[in-house]
Amino acid sequence: MNARTAPTPQFAAPTRLDVTDCAAARIEARAEANQLDDAELYLERRGGKTFLVAKPTGR
Repeated sequence: MNARTAPTPQFAAPTRLDVTDCAAARIEARAEANQLDDAELYLERRGGKTFLVAKPTGR
C-alpha cells in the first residue's frame, strides 16, 4: 500500500494545506490528492498565506 492507494483519513475539523508557493495550475492536483470523502474544498487566505481547506460535511 502506498500513499495513493492508502485509505483516506477522516477528520472531525477542517484541515488546511499551505499552497502559498504552489503554482496555480497545480492546485487542482493538490486538491485531488488531499481530498477527503464528503469534504467541501475551498481556498482561504490568512496572514499572507493561502491554504487549501477541506471542511468535513455532516453525514
